[in-house]
Amino acid sequence: MANPVLDNLSKKWAPGQTPAGYPTMPGYQVSGQSAQNPYGGQTNPYGQPQGAYGQQTNPYGQPQGAYGQQTNPYGQPQGAYGVPQGAPYGIDASQMGAYEAAMNAPSADAVDRGRMTYDDVIVKTGITFGVIVVGAVLGWMTFTISMAAAVVLSGVATIVAFGLAMANTFMRITNPALVLAYAAFEGLALGAISAAFETRYPGIVIQAVVATLVVFGVTLALFASGRIRNSPKLARFTLIALVSFVVFRLLTVLLELSGAVDTTAVGRMTVMGIPLGVVVGVVAVLIGTFCLIQDFDRVKVGVEYGAPARAAWTCAFGLAVTLVWMYLEILRLLSYLRND
Repeated sequence: MANPVLDNLSKKWAPGQTPAGYPTMPGYQVSGQSAQNPYGGQTNPYGQPQGAYGQQTNPYGQPQGAYGQQTNPYGQPQGAYGVPQGAPYGIDASQMGAYEAAMNAPSADAVDRGRMTYDDVIVKTGITFGVIVVGAVLGWMTFTISMAAAVVLSGVATIVAFGLAMANTFMRITNPALVLAYAAFEGLALGAISAAFETRYPGIVIQAVVATLVVFGVTLALFASGRIRNSPKLARFTLIALVSFVVFRLLTVLLELSGAVDTTAVGRMTVMGIPLGVVVGVVAVLIGTFCLIQDFDRVKVGVEYGAPARAAWTCAFGLAVTLVWMYLEILRLLSYLRND
């Protein structure tokens, strides 16, 4: 016996068929009929025309572009991605030009950042040695005019230069004025001493200058090529040797001034047929060479690690002290060789 309730539900829930006889899916509409809203609403609840994919062709009466973007949302000309042309993100044309110029400008180098460069060291060293040469010329001229005045001048200049050297050494930041002052007084003393040696040993000054430049050039070439390198062991050895030699020289000067020892006679004493002064001179030149390696390494490390530009004066001061001392030791060494 048929159940009217079940029959009614079966008819209501039975799947329909397409004109071809296939079961229909939920929401299927025969071609040509408008789709119904399953929730009883309007297919276009606001009565506005729709485009593809259900997008409104003109939701607020404004023209649209592709993918529903407004072609002119606020009456401004637009560029790509809806950005107004000529004034992206609220920046006017002049500001945009300055921004583009800054972005296209080359990156800041070491000079712009106030860092030390090799050129800085070369220039500062050249200035320092220029002052030394000027002072040396004045000291030499003083010796030619009055030997007694030159002796006093060289003594005073040596003491002042030593004091300035100590001040520059222990100052936290090297003062360029003190470096140049040291160079001036050192030059005065150097000129008077060189004139005295030249009077006794003609041609010795030019020989000492050439020998100093040769040692400097060879050491620099070997360091730049990587044949010789600084190391903690070499630095410690150089420091010990330098301090020991300075103490030796100070004792020699004190003994000479006191009259207890004739240092000239001691220097002429022979060790295995070689004058003691020559041996001491060779040792001094070797220590000076090690000091040059330390100076070159200080410059290299300072440039690589971005030391302040003011540090170039420190490097120039170190090179000046080393080369002046090496020149004096070579001058003394050549004098012993001349005596033979």
